[in-house]
Amino acid sequence: MAKIVFPVILFVYIIFGILYAIETPAWQAPDEPAHYNYVQFVAKNAKLPELCPGDYPAAYLEEIKARGFPPSMPIDSLRYESHQPPLYYIVAAIVYRFSHVLVNPPMPLTLRLFSLALGALSLVVNYRLTQAAFPSHPLLALGTTAFAALLPMHVAMTATVNNDVLAELILNLLVWGLVSIWRKGWTTQEGLKIGALLGLAFLTKMQTYIAFGLVALTLIWDAWQAEGKHTLPLKRASRHAGVVYGVALLMGLPWLIRNVTLYGLADPLGMVRHDQVVVGQLTTAQYLAQKGPCDLLRAFVITTFRSFWGQFGWMGVVLHPRVYGALALLSGAVVVGLGHLVFSCRSSTHRLSPHVRRSTFLFVSWAALTTLSYVWYNTKYVQHQGRYLFPALAPWGIAFTMGLYQVLHRASRLTHILLGAGIVVLLVHGALVGDVKGFDLALLVAALTATFAGRWIEKQQAGSAFALLYGALAILNAVCIYGYIVPLL
Repeated sequence: MAKIVFPVILFVYIIFGILYAIETPAWQAPDEPAHYNYVQFVAKNAKLPELCPGDYPAAYLEEIKARGFPPSMPIDSLRYESHQPPLYYIVAAIVYRFSHVLVNPPMPLTLRLFSLALGALSLVVNYRLTQAAFPSHPLLALGTTAFAALLPMHVAMTATVNNDVLAELILNLLVWGLVSIWRKGWTTQEGLKIGALLGLAFLTKMQTYIAFGLVALTLIWDAWQAEGKHTLPLKRASRHAGVVYGVALLMGLPWLIRNVTLYGLADPLGMVRHDQVVVGQLTTAQYLAQKGPCDLLRAFVITTFRSFWGQFGWMGVVLHPRVYGALALLSGAVVVGLGHLVFSCRSSTHRLSPHVRRSTFLFVSWAALTTLSYVWYNTKYVQHQGRYLFPALAPWGIAFTMGLYQVLHRASRLTHILLGAGIVVLLVHGALVGDVKGFDLALLVAALTATFAGRWIEKQQAGSAFALLYGALAILNAVCIYGYIVPLL
């Protein structure tokens, strides 16, 4: 079945990605003009740009966004991404040069399609990675890949000009390598491979720097938690760490030296210069002073959730609240399923194979480090964008699939009780205040019906209920494109 289903998933992703790339007006994606200017500079000058004062014209940026990026307002002055690690931009510059020599296509469409190609490759790696981590659960790999392929905001972002998609691809490759080492064992050759991938991650995007922590945690696990022939003595683990981090440092050293030359010894990543340049970007301290911690927390949670699923343009195109309500109910069901899974597995973790325990530890660490990185970034600037969680989309997809599986197979009674209780609460509250929330009530009833139907369908053919759900996500992508992006952007 996987030989048929996976190509279908990939095909659907490519079709929707092309539609997002075509239908989203030029520059109507977060920071796309600045990313494009970086690529164009490298293509025309064969060197990296320097981030300079004036590269973030805050007032002009707000005006051009408000006016929808009209042709009369050039984007040339938007260069505030010039501090980013260079790998994506160097490769994209090659695409830029060749495309202009061959066909001189419209921009940024060509670079958007290049990003989409990277996204398709990332899905392939995502699928193979999940297979390697959980080889006895083939449906898990399909469900995880389908989640990434049909999550509206993710598809939209992989069809724009930015370095997010390459960061996701390299992290998937790195974790695949770490998972596969369990079978191969730590050797100098494997250490060199992991070090090379870590070096690529270092040169791609700062969100990928969690990879350094993932490698360290994997080595620690293999040194103290593994069993039998897979045990890695502490001395050997330290030696492999030296190889991995040494290779990564050597790969990143030219870029670091260049940054020190430009920005000073205390600023090898260009972040001090970045903070000096982006004057006018809303900081968390300013937001707290204006609105307080409660409002900040509320905005953080709501906007993160919405922009994880779909909030388009420069975060200005939001879906109807009822759409988010349905997605929140779906997410809640996943959480219930995961909670049931964790509770039921507490006394039976010894039944899991050492490989599965190690893979689970690695994926949980991946998700945790990504979340901590996102929260840390938001302590400085107000950047409540769920796309910053996409570097760990494989763990989120695994959690989504496993949570729903529990709901449909093992936690259905608990789910039915919770949904039934929700219906009763709404009815009682409506009777007391004289205002029954009709849509909320209908949504809970529909969810209760869907869980009964889904359980029955899964008994007839495993995976069928998941296919229907992902079909609904495909429809949601079409709604996002033609119900929101085309008319509103």
